[in-house]
Amino acid sequence: MADDLNKEATILGRPAKDIEKYGEKGTAYLGKVVISSGEQPVLGRKVLVDLAKPHLILICGKRGGGKSYSMAVLIEEFARLDPVVKSRVAVIVIDMVGIFWSLKFPDKLHESELADWDLKASASPVNVFVPQGKLSFYKEKGIPVDGPFTIKASELSGIEWMALFQLTWKDAEGILITRVIEQLQEKLGTYYGLDEVIAAVRKDEESEPLTRQALINRLHVAKEWGLIEKSGTKIRDISRPGSINIIDVSAYRQAIGMEGTKDIIVALIGKKLFEERMLFRKEEEAKIIRGEQRTSDMPIVWMMIDEAHMFMPKDEDNIALRILLEWIRVGRQPGLSLVLATQRPERLHPDAISQCDIFISHRMTAQDDIKAVSLLRPSYLHSDFDKLYQEMPRTKGYAIVLDDNTEKLWLIKVRPRFSWDAGVTASAFLE
Repeated sequence: MADDLNKEATILGRPAKDIEKYGEKGTAYLGKVVISSGEQPVLGRKVLVDLAKPHLILICGKRGGGKSYSMAVLIEEFARLDPVVKSRVAVIVIDMVGIFWSLKFPDKLHESELADWDLKASASPVNVFVPQGKLSFYKEKGIPVDGPFTIKASELSGIEWMALFQLTWKDAEGILITRVIEQLQEKLGTYYGLDEVIAAVRKDEESEPLTRQALINRLHVAKEWGLIEKSGTKIRDISRPGSINIIDVSAYRQAIGMEGTKDIIVALIGKKLFEERMLFRKEEEAKIIRGEQRTSDMPIVWMMIDEAHMFMPKDEDNIALRILLEWIRVGRQPGLSLVLATQRPERLHPDAISQCDIFISHRMTAQDDIKAVSLLRPSYLHSDFDKLYQEMPRTKGYAIVLDDNTEKLWLIKVRPRFSWDAGVTASAFLE
């Protein structure tokens, strides 16, 4: 036990040659190994996560089990990276519940617990973007935001407009919107908004009046979202080197008529970032060939997605799914990383499970979910996952961690957050 307490930190996802060269530089402090998990658990060496190279990290846990908390810990660590490494990284967080804005505030309520870990409460420098249509609400309630997030209308293809309104090629409205968008792109190029789309629909002579009116009604509703504009948020603005950007899509989670918006947001961001990084990766490689440093205007990108099963479902098609699968399959070479968090791994696309190289799981009890993550069970793991979950302490904050690089598994305690946790359970009590 004493030997374990004195060992150097374990670095998940980093090969031995990189540990020898870079040490702990460019890593995140996730927690500590649990040596003894009795009433007073004994904690050993630190567990760090490599953030300098691309990874697919899967974070699981039942509702309230700590998966969003662990994701927030990683976000805090991105904010505290060594400046040289941080300047080569951009982080984009898809916030499905609207809880990560509180990273801007230090956690003053748990200073004693932080002190036990030799840590101090502090805020994290993150940028929070919300839909234009919801900006005034956030400001009225005193919730700090850094600006609106909007989509440029001309960047939506006909197929993406159909996905936005959950239409198919069998729907007359779907055929109409694709035809109108093609016509607008030919006539106006890349500068048009919803008003121009509505006007073009009104003038369409090939469609039935009822079809035109039904689509116009949808487009008027879309104007109220405050999401689609003539000039949208530039991808470069949310992928600046060293920046951490929270895209709050919680307003679109279950709202009637807005079900497709969150998928479009992830699909467009994912597609643009993929295209940009593929181009800039060539520039970086050319510089290395010339004996220069690996630099470019476009940093490597980490996209972190909460409630990932909603964007990468197992049994249905989704416009975001296609893009994210590309990230999983070929994103390592251009420098694209994913952190996927879900409370329902049973509903998650199997590729997101089987291809992950770092697995972090808080307690799970549903057999379907345990069975789903059992797909991860490699030949070097001799314990069944259900047994591991049974042995896990029931107190919040514990997790099993599986690192495919070192082929090892640990039970860990996630470190306490520096920043305020807005993801705690709501209560009717006033204090």
